[in-house]
Amino acid sequence: MTTEQAALEQLKETAFRAFNQNQLGLAASSIQKVFAQSPSDAQARVLAGLIEIRRSCFPEAEIHLQAAIELDPENVEGLIVFSKLLVSRKRLPEAIPLAEAAVLVQPQDPELWCHLGSLLNFAKRTDDAIIVFSKAVAADPTHAKSRGLLATALRDAGHEHAAIDAYSELVKVDSRNSSGWMNLARLYLAHGRFAESIAASDKVLKYDKNNPTAHLMKALGLSESQRGGEAEPHLRQAIKLNPEDGLAKAALGYWFQEEGKFDESLEMIDDALRLLPNHGFAYYNLFRARKATKVEPAFIEDLRTRALAPDLHIRDKTYMNYALGKAYEDLKEFEASIHHYSEGNKYAYEIWLGNRPWERNDYHDRFTRTIETFTQPKLEELASEGIDTDLPLMIVGMMRSGTSLLEQILSSHPDVVGAGELPFWHDYEEEAYGDNHVPTAPRIRKLGERYLADLKKLGPKAKRITDKLPHNYAMLGLIHTAFPKAKIIHVKRSPADNCLSIYTTAYQRPPVFAHDRDNIVFAYKQYQRIIAHWREVLPPENFMEIQYEDLIADRDNLTRKLIEFSGLPWNDACLHHEKNERAVRTPSLWQVRQPIYTTSIARWKRYEPWIPEFTALLEESERQ
Repeated sequence: MTTEQAALEQLKETAFRAFNQNQLGLAASSIQKVFAQSPSDAQARVLAGLIEIRRSCFPEAEIHLQAAIELDPENVEGLIVFSKLLVSRKRLPEAIPLAEAAVLVQPQDPELWCHLGSLLNFAKRTDDAIIVFSKAVAADPTHAKSRGLLATALRDAGHEHAAIDAYSELVKVDSRNSSGWMNLARLYLAHGRFAESIAASDKVLKYDKNNPTAHLMKALGLSESQRGGEAEPHLRQAIKLNPEDGLAKAALGYWFQEEGKFDESLEMIDDALRLLPNHGFAYYNLFRARKATKVEPAFIEDLRTRALAPDLHIRDKTYMNYALGKAYEDLKEFEASIHHYSEGNKYAYEIWLGNRPWERNDYHDRFTRTIETFTQPKLEELASEGIDTDLPLMIVGMMRSGTSLLEQILSSHPDVVGAGELPFWHDYEEEAYGDNHVPTAPRIRKLGERYLADLKKLGPKAKRITDKLPHNYAMLGLIHTAFPKAKIIHVKRSPADNCLSIYTTAYQRPPVFAHDRDNIVFAYKQYQRIIAHWREVLPPENFMEIQYEDLIADRDNLTRKLIEFSGLPWNDACLHHEKNERAVRTPSLWQVRQPIYTTSIARWKRYEPWIPEFTALLEESERQ
């Protein structure tokens, strides 16, 4: 190195050191001396640009950076610094080509891919960003930042299953990545994978026991797992750690509704909406517990305006429309009400069912196989090896038919424990079948023993334990043969009212036929078909049917018949179901805590001009 070159390097070192120490005057004067000796030094031009950026002299910085790239088009630092400057100056379209040039020079550097992907994401070129983030991961599979950005881009693009996979890979690379675990907890929760959501939350709490979001996510997972008593302390802890956490307050408000504490619920929901004025689920729960007639018209109009906002998240838009449907129903503005219910269904279908169209033929065929399998002789054969117990008390019916009210009445009896909706038979149905998909008595008995053990944990001293999962009407062959002495109560409701109620209810985990009127009608007809079969083949001493409308009209008489059918002594508490303090985890949680009311009878008539699919079903039923 010549003496002149050494002096030049010394000047550059002085400029760089002064820049790092924020001595910008010295840095600028030193770099000018470099230019005097070597005006074509690209790296010096980059440093000059950085100095001017720090001095907020952006036009001058741009001149230096432009010169650096002209002198050395492959100067990666210059390309990245210039692109970041252009972004800060709101010139994103000019910044992206510079970032693209940088990755061509050093394609093995994941940080460069991450920078380009972030710019594409910012430009709302989400699909392109996902491709670029994938290249960042390919460049270095151990680079946690790349995996996190890829996962988040997939999540934001609505590719939630792919996002779950990507976040799962992230936490393999970085097991203490709180953001990765939290996003997994949220996504698992949204897709009904509650045990995994709880486990992901626990990963965060293991290292950060005072993380309010982790407490909230764990509480939501516990609540959805019907472990609300365990959830409440986590909700309270989340709010204690962060009193401005609107999500936690909305969740605690919902839990209060399940507990029947509606005044406390409304107080918490009102506070949640103060903090999160676009939280759709909070509005939905608000109008489940408060009549719109007690709400200022301006509040409803504000909600209607919010629901129309183009940038509102689709889940919030969904719940807001259901809330408005309920509000306008309270106000007896039924055309506006059905409009918003329909909008809510449209968005809910897009969220839950848009990417998995329902196969009606498969649904029909499953019912056909059940009917053909569980003939009366087959039921008698299998039941001969069933379990000798009358502990299970099964309540079935089409969803939204009145099963929650019936369970609330029956579980008011001191000898009855209400278990709510247990998915056991749907989760383990296949284990009952042997070769050629034929059910066998030993397999059914084994399943029955497991189910019975689960029930006994819920009510060790109970004489009867209700399971009111409505769709168990499809499982009655297995249930009866496992427990030949168990009583089964089928709740029927006016088809038009039943289908309308399905349509106007927001679900956190909807059935496959929900949110589409034609699908609801098709499913209802399959329900009618299989119930007609059970009516023919089940022993009448084990199978009782009641009409929901009759229960409302003659509660006392029918309740006594129900208790007698259940094999229990009479208890007056059954006539005061609204005093039952058990938690209720169904969309009927408000209604079942009220005295018997008749507003749900012939509700379809208020909407008759707009629901021809449901009224036609009523007419068909009346002709039969």
